[in-house]
Amino acid sequence: MIIKLLSLLCIPFFVTALIAKDPFTGLNPPLTPQMLKARAAARECPNPAIAEEKFDKNFRYGCFCGEKYPDIKPGVDKPLEELTYTERKALIARYYTIKPYDTIDAACQAHDICYIYNGEDSQACNDAFYKRLQQIYDAYDRTPEGGKPGTKAWRCRMLASDLGAIFKTIFTAGDDISASRFSIFAMITPFTIANKMVQKSALSFSERSGYPLPHERCNIKLDGRE
Repeated sequence: MIIKLLSLLCIPFFVTALIAKDPFTGLNPPLTPQMLKARAAARECPNPAIAEEKFDKNFRYGCFCGEKYPDIKPGVDKPLEELTYTERKALIARYYTIKPYDTIDAACQAHDICYIYNGEDSQACNDAFYKRLQQIYDAYDRTPEGGKPGTKAWRCRMLASDLGAIFKTIFTAGDDISASRFSIFAMITPFTIANKMVQKSALSFSERSGYPLPHERCNIKLDGRE
């Protein structure tokens, strides 16, 4: 009886452990009425980008993934670093008017918002973004199809993995980082290139890409939401 009771008590904890905590909690601002209104009326961007396997600063995916994409202006003639917190929140509300394409794109949106609120030199935002992509990768890795080349789950898993590596090695290459961080970034680049070669070798000749196809969206549950 005692063992059965303990097992029942452990179930909620186990379920909670499977739910990934949002790493942007505490970094991004609480939703203001203006943000809530914008998010409720959000529309999908008309032409979401399809990821191409190119390792450069022109990388785009969905509506938010990519450097200076989408380049939404604050509506005042000021650089981002000079915006007041009221103006930053107003700009963030404008980002909420666009609905993320999928779970990966939502991570990119959260990272954009984190930059706006905390500044573009915030390493905490970068770390949170990388953790979120790891959570997405792990979530797909746990699915039955996640380890099978040529499946949607496999393509989404690869995109999450590569986007994290691309971000760490290219998009933050000019940041003022510590020697230890730089050594980690330097090691990731050749590993990513080698990883792409392994991915491509796993695809059949008829398969176009190791990333999601134009009709595929990478939606997967993480912190209780999809």
